Amino acid sequence: MKRRTLMKLSAALAVTPLGAGTPTKAVGAAGSMVQSSGDLLERDFQEPPNSAKPRAWWFWGNGNVTQEGIKKDLEWMKRVGFGGFMRADFAMRTPQIVEPVGVMSPRWMDDINYTTELADQLGLQMGTSATPGWSASGGPWVPPSQGMKKFVWTQTRVEGGKPFSGKLAHPPTEIGPFQNLDIRDIPGGAELKLPDPWYADAAVVAYRLPDNDESMAELQPKVTSSGGNFDLAKLTDGDYTNGTLLPPAPVGEKSWIQFEFQKPVTVRGLSIYLGDLDREMMTMPGQSSGQTLDVSDDGKQFRTIAEIPGLRLPSFVLEHSVGARTISFAPVTAKFFRVAILAEQTGPSAPQATNISELVLRTSGWVNRLEEKTATFSTPPGIYEMTTPAVAGDAVVHREDVIDLTSTMEPDGTLNWTPPAGKWAVLRLGYSLVGTMNRGTTSEATGLEADKLSKSAMKAYYDYYLGKFEQATSGLMGGRGLNYLHNDNWERGQANWTDEMIPEFTRRRGYDMKPWLPVLIGHVVGSAEASDRFLWDFRKTIAEMTAEYTYDQLSDILSQRGMGRYSQGHEFYRQYIADGMDVKRSAAVPMGVAWASSPEEGTLHNEDLREAASVAHIYGQNLTVAETFPADSGGEGGSEESNAFAFSPEMLKPAADAAFADGVNRIDYEGSTHQPVDDKVPGLAQVYGQWFTRHETWAEYAKPWITYLARSSHMLQQGRAVADVLYYYGEDSNITALFGDQGPDVPDGYALDYASSDVVLNRIGVTNGRITAGSGMSYRILVLDDNAVHMPLNVLKKIRHLVNAGAIVVGPKPTDSPSNSDNQAKFKAIADQLWGPGEGTRKVGKGQVFAGQTAADALQALEVSPDFEHTKPQSDTAVAYVHRKISDGDIYFVHNRKNRAENVEVTFRVAGNAPELWDAVTGEIKPAAYSAANGRTTVPLNLDPNESVFVVFRKPGSARGRRLPRVTETPVGTIDGSWTVAFQPNRGAPASITLDKLSAWNEHSDPGVKYFSGTATYTKTIQAPAGWFATGTKMMLDLGDVKNIAEVTVNGTSAGVLWVPPFQADVTGALKPGPNTLEIKVTNLWPNRLIGDLQPNATKKYTWTSLNVLRADSPLLPSGLLGPVRVLRTSSN
Repeated sequence: MKRRTLMKLSAALAVTPLGAGTPTKAVGAAGSMVQSSGDLLERDFQEPPNSAKPRAWWFWGNGNVTQEGIKKDLEWMKRVGFGGFMRADFAMRTPQIVEPVGVMSPRWMDDINYTTELADQLGLQMGTSATPGWSASGGPWVPPSQGMKKFVWTQTRVEGGKPFSGKLAHPPTEIGPFQNLDIRDIPGGAELKLPDPWYADAAVVAYRLPDNDESMAELQPKVTSSGGNFDLAKLTDGDYTNGTLLPPAPVGEKSWIQFEFQKPVTVRGLSIYLGDLDREMMTMPGQSSGQTLDVSDDGKQFRTIAEIPGLRLPSFVLEHSVGARTISFAPVTAKFFRVAILAEQTGPSAPQATNISELVLRTSGWVNRLEEKTATFSTPPGIYEMTTPAVAGDAVVHREDVIDLTSTMEPDGTLNWTPPAGKWAVLRLGYSLVGTMNRGTTSEATGLEADKLSKSAMKAYYDYYLGKFEQATSGLMGGRGLNYLHNDNWERGQANWTDEMIPEFTRRRGYDMKPWLPVLIGHVVGSAEASDRFLWDFRKTIAEMTAEYTYDQLSDILSQRGMGRYSQGHEFYRQYIADGMDVKRSAAVPMGVAWASSPEEGTLHNEDLREAASVAHIYGQNLTVAETFPADSGGEGGSEESNAFAFSPEMLKPAADAAFADGVNRIDYEGSTHQPVDDKVPGLAQVYGQWFTRHETWAEYAKPWITYLARSSHMLQQGRAVADVLYYYGEDSNITALFGDQGPDVPDGYALDYASSDVVLNRIGVTNGRITAGSGMSYRILVLDDNAVHMPLNVLKKIRHLVNAGAIVVGPKPTDSPSNSDNQAKFKAIADQLWGPGEGTRKVGKGQVFAGQTAADALQALEVSPDFEHTKPQSDTAVAYVHRKISDGDIYFVHNRKNRAENVEVTFRVAGNAPELWDAVTGEIKPAAYSAANGRTTVPLNLDPNESVFVVFRKPGSARGRRLPRVTETPVGTIDGSWTVAFQPNRGAPASITLDKLSAWNEHSDPGVKYFSGTATYTKTIQAPAGWFATGTKMMLDLGDVKNIAEVTVNGTSAGVLWVPPFQADVTGALKPGPNTLEIKVTNLWPNRLIGDLQPNATKKYTWTSLNVLRADSPLLPSGLLGPVRVLRTSSN
C-alpha cells in the first residue's frame, strides 16, 4: 500500500480550553458505545484531539533546571503535537551544568509553580512521578518505622520438662533483604547513609519438635571438600555474611562439599546459602543450576537425589540475589551427603569460586522452596509445582503443640517458661528493614521506600508528597494544572512483613496464623499440604495488602483531589507478590511497557500490554497507555553497540504499531530530558529511554510522526474493544510470568482479555448466554488456564453461578483450593458437578462446560468464526489486528509484523458495511475493494514493510462487494547528476559542497561531511519534459532511500515531510513542464557528530552530552539522501 506523506509542519501554538486535561475516572461504571461515525470521526482523524496525543516523559536531571529551559521545552512539546507530559526528578550519570535546584527546595517549588501555570496556559496535561526518581514510593521523609520490612527470626532449642529462664537470642537487625544480610543496593553510594537499624518483635511461639529432628550440632558430621577449609559450626551458625570459598573445578567438572556421618542418617531437606551472587551468575526460570545433592553409602559411588534450583534476582533492577535456597525431598538414608557444583563456562572469564556461608541438612519435615514461598523474593512461574513432598506424621510439628508465648516474653527478650516433656524450640519472630530506597534521583531526594503493606505508612507517604505539590502549584491540581501521579514498574524487590501482618492475616483468611508461624522458617506443621496452603494464604495476604494499600488507596487519595493515577506493574516475569491486574484496576490509566525494538520473531504479543488493555476493557477506563520506546544506551565509557541517539521515527514505528496491536491506545513517549541551556547539544540525557528533546536533530520535523501516533491512538479509543475469549489465569503468579515466552492457547483470529480472580468474582455476569462486564465488554467463552486448576473456593462457586446462568466455560478440571481457609470437600463436590470426570462437553444449568478441552475446541463446536483471518503468502507471514466496535460500524487496526511487503487477503467478521482504508501516516481515507460472503468481508491489502492501516466499516455496502480501478505507477524520469548540498552551520561541515552523484555523508572524504549530524539542504534545477505529464494523473517524487527524514519543496511549494518508507511526495501541481527547482532538506541522527568529536585529531568539539556511551571507533550511521530520486506518474485504470 503506497502512502504519501503530505503533512505540513506547523509552528502554531493552539491552547486547549481550560479543564481539557480532566483525568479519566478511576474505575469506570458501565461503558457506553461511543458515537464515532461521520464528519466528527474524520475531522478528529485529521486533527486528533488532545486526549489522543502522546505524552512526553520529561526528566529533570540532577537539579539542572532553568525556567528559560522549561519554557522552551514545553513550547516545543506543544509545537510538535504532544498533549502533555509526565515530569520526574532524575539523576543518572547527570553532571551539573547549571546551579542545582534541590528537590523540594524553595527554588524547586518555584519551578514547579512556573511549570504548572505554563502547562495550563499551553493546554498541556501535566503529571508527575509518584516518587523522586522511579519506583516506587520513597523519600527522605519516610521514617524507619514506615519503611519496607522483612521478617527475621531466631530459634532456640530447649529441653522439655525443665524450666527455661534466659534471654532468647535477638533476631537480626541488619538492614537488608534476608536475615543478617546487609543491603548492597544503595542508590547514591558513599554520600548516602542508611538509617540506624530498626527492629520490632512480632510474636514468640514454642513448639514440640519431632523426635527425628536432629540438629547438625547434634549429629556432628565430618566436613570435607574439594578445596577450601570449611567448619561445621560456621556452616550452621545462621550467619549469612561469613562464608568460605569453595574453589571452582576445571570447566566441565564438579567441586564439592561433603558431610560424612558416623552412621547412616535420614535426611528430608537441605538449606544452602551461596552468598550474594551478581547478575551474570543468575539463572532464568527453568534453567539448570548445575548444582546437585548427591549421596553415597561408601563415599565412593554417589547418586544424585535432587537438583538445587538456580538463584534468581529479587528484582531485575537489583544487581544481586539474596542467595538462599531450600529444597525438600522424599526421605533419603545415607552416610555421605555431598553438594556438587558443576563448573561451567558462561562468559569470557573463568568460573568463579562459590562463597558458601550456610549449609544445613534437615532431618524432619521441611518446606520445599521455602524462600520463594515466604516471599523472600518474588515467586517464579511454577509455584504449584514446588509442592512439599508428603511428610509422615512423626516428622512434623503438630499444630496443637504450638504454644503462643508472645505475652510471656519480657521486652528485653527474657523468657521464663517450663515446657512440657519432649524436644522443644522457641521461635522469636520479629521484623526489620529491607532497606530499599527510591532510585535514580538526587541524594537529598533519596530515602527509604515506604511500607507497601501498611495502609497508614502509605497514606502518610502520599499525603506528604502530594502536600508538597499542592504547596508548589498553589493548589492548581485536579481539573487544571497537575492532573496525575504515576506509579512506575515495581523495581524494589520484595517485602514480607508489616506491623499489622498478624491481625490482617486473621481478618482476611479467617484463621489465626500464630500456630503456623514455624512454617515461615521451614518447619512442616500438620502436613506438607497444610503448610504449603498456609504459605499460599500468607502470599495472598501480601498480594491483597499491596494492591489495596499501595495502589487502590492512592486512587482514592487522588480522587479526593480531582486527580488520577497512571499505573504500571510487573513489566516482565513476576517482580513482586501482587497480581498485575489488581494493581492497575483502580488506575485512571492502566499502563504497560513497549521497548524500542521491532517485534521479536515468533512473538506476536506483549503480555504486559495485553494485561493493561484487559484492565481498561473490563474495569471501564477505555484507555491503555504504553511507556513507549525505552532503550538501553549501553555502558558508561563507550560501547560499539550503543543505540543512544540512534532512533528515527522510521525505526520506532514498528514498536508503536506492535503496541497498538496489543490494545494500547495512547503513547507515553520515554523520554525527553529537560534541557536547561542551549549551548550544549544534544545535551543532558538519561541512561534509559529515548533521547527525544528539543535538541534532537529532527526535533522540529517531529510533528508528522507525533501526529501519526495521535491519529492511531484516537481511532483505537473509539467505541469498545471486541474479544471472544475471557481468559482466567488463576492465582499466585502473573500474566507476564505465565505467558512472557508464549501466550495462551487461544487460536489466531480470536482476541482475548485476561481475567484475574477479582474480575471473575466482582466484574462479570451473564447476559443472553454471553459473559458480560459492567464496562460493556462481552465474551463468548471463559477459558481456564492450567495454572487455574488451583483456585480459591469462592472463585469456583462464582464459576458455578456463571455456568448455571448460561456461561460457557472451557478448560481443565479444577483440582483443589490452595488455601487453608477453604473446605476441600466442598471444592471437590462443585468441581465434580461442573466437570464430571474431567473430559467431554457437559450441559450444566443454562450453560456448558467443555471439560479438558481447548479454546479452539469450544469455538469450533459453537461455530464461532474467527473475527480476523489472513492469507499467508509465506509460511511466517504475521499480521496482527485490533477490533473496535463503534455505534454504527467497526474499526480494525491491521499491522504487518514483518519488515517486508506482504500482499494478503484479510477476512473480517463483518457484513453489510463497505470497508475504507484510513492511513494514519498521511491522513488519507479511501474506499477499499472487497468481496462479501457468509456474513464476512474479505479485503485485499498490499502492505508495505511494517505498515499498518485502519480498515473502517461505517457505510452501507453491497452484497456483491466492490472492485476498484487498478492504480498504475509509471517511472517517467530519474534525476541524476550533481546536487548542491548546504549544511546546517556550527556542526563541523563546510557551508556547502557539490555532489556529482548522491552518496552517503558518512562515506565522504571530508571529515566535516563524514561526521555531520543535522539538516542539510539539497538543491537542484531539473527540466521536466511535457511527456511526463498527462491529464487525470498524479505526479510523485520518489526519493528512494533517505537517512533519516526529508522535507520536499518544489518551486517554493512544500510537498511535506517524509519520515517513513516509501519516501514519496505528491508534487502534482507543484511540478510543471520546463525548469523546476527542487529543494530537499534531509536530517540525520546525532551519533555521527558525536563520534566525530571523539576522534583523536578532533581540534574542536561541536557536541556535548552527559551520556558518554559512544567511542571513536563506533560505527557511523548511513546518512543523507541516498536515492535514487525518480519522478513517477500514477493513474487509475
